[in-house]
Amino acid sequence: MQTFIGRSQELHALQDKYDLAGFQMAVVYGRRRVGKTTLINKFIDGCACNAVSYVALQRGEREQLQSLGESVLASLAPQMLGTVSFDGFESVFAYLAQAAQDKRVILLIDEYPYLAAACPSMNSLLQRFIDHEWKDTQLYLILCGSLVSFMRDDVVGESAPLHGRATLELKLHPMGYRESGEFVPDYTNEQKAIVYGLTGGVPKYLEQFDDAKTLDDNVVEQFYSSAGYFTAEQIQSLVTADRTNPAAFNSVLMAIASGHTKFSEIASYTGLGDVTYYLKTLANLELVERRASGGRPYYVLGDPMVSFWFGYVSPAASLINAGRGRLYYEQRVRDRLHEHMGPVFESMARQYCFAHMGTERFPYFATEIDEYQNSIKAGPGDIRQVELDLVGKDGGKTVFVGECKFRNQAVGAGELTDLRDKVALLPVRNPGLVFFSLGGFTPEVRASDTTLVTLDDMYA
Repeated sequence: MQTFIGRSQELHALQDKYDLAGFQMAVVYGRRRVGKTTLINKFIDGCACNAVSYVALQRGEREQLQSLGESVLASLAPQMLGTVSFDGFESVFAYLAQAAQDKRVILLIDEYPYLAAACPSMNSLLQRFIDHEWKDTQLYLILCGSLVSFMRDDVVGESAPLHGRATLELKLHPMGYRESGEFVPDYTNEQKAIVYGLTGGVPKYLEQFDDAKTLDDNVVEQFYSSAGYFTAEQIQSLVTADRTNPAAFNSVLMAIASGHTKFSEIASYTGLGDVTYYLKTLANLELVERRASGGRPYYVLGDPMVSFWFGYVSPAASLINAGRGRLYYEQRVRDRLHEHMGPVFESMARQYCFAHMGTERFPYFATEIDEYQNSIKAGPGDIRQVELDLVGKDGGKTVFVGECKFRNQAVGAGELTDLRDKVALLPVRNPGLVFFSLGGFTPEVRASDTTLVTLDDMYA
């Protein structure tokens, strides 16, 4: 059995509401495979009360009612299962009100958007029961869902019927690089970082890696084998719920993965003309991020696994089907893993900065950390492209700038000079200089007045 890893803050938040008297309602949501159900089940396992766990499927209203009713009876009155049925959701909810009159009862409705889709009045029905029938009970209602936009807008949104009823709202994000490393404790820090870069910290993806095997074997078995977890079918189920035109979504992702990041570039590469709908859908799925630098918007893949698959796996589809995936990996990919890790390492650096902000390990305080890309006029007819991995700001003031190098070579004096030259072109005053490096630093850099962080420091 997979050991439960991380999520201590989320567990404590769920437990804190459980320990309070009276009706409680938690809304837990996040993208698929991020570990929502695992978290809630771990919480329920530690509770000394009856718990109804219902997983809504894409079924009609009558089937949903029957399944929910059976789940309620199986937990609260198993002796009645098969002999009693409910004639409507109102009767199920009324029964729960009675059962939770003087003792804690948990009702988990997992994949709640499916239930709401089958029964359009469900939000209003729950609102009525919360306000009138359940408010004086010990019921602990947990609504869980993977359709982020629905949970955000139609469950907890300001115009939603259930707005203001939840006493706890948890949006689960992928795990950070530190927690992700706990899934492969026997790997080196470099290998842990690469696993994070291949999974994006999604628990279900991390579970596919076995640190009793080499990193190469894990990557080949899971990505470059037709029997692996990360197949084209698996990726497609993640990419979009719109089954009518999956090729269009794939084209958009492939465009971004191949370096076409501006709206016009994506439209031209895909031949779709207007790609607004596809980009918006992928952004709602948290697979694409819209960023802006120098006032110009561009798009990046927000999921490192998806970025790796479209950039390094998808081109090998024919070889993988022919059983030659290992050959492709060894010839075309293995030596480029550090290339894929570039933007991932920048994300790891941001996590480190926020975790140690204002301490001896990172003596700066910033409220936001972004990357920077812009063309700057250095003189008459001299336009230079300036790119920085990290720009930390506090109230609009730039407090530090930094670069991230995920490579085995040490950062040298030349790169320190380049960083200083870039800073000299910016309209900022004496920001701190920061380097994050896998390969360490030369003595000249170590002797400079620069904050230096190695990969081993990041895992210390």
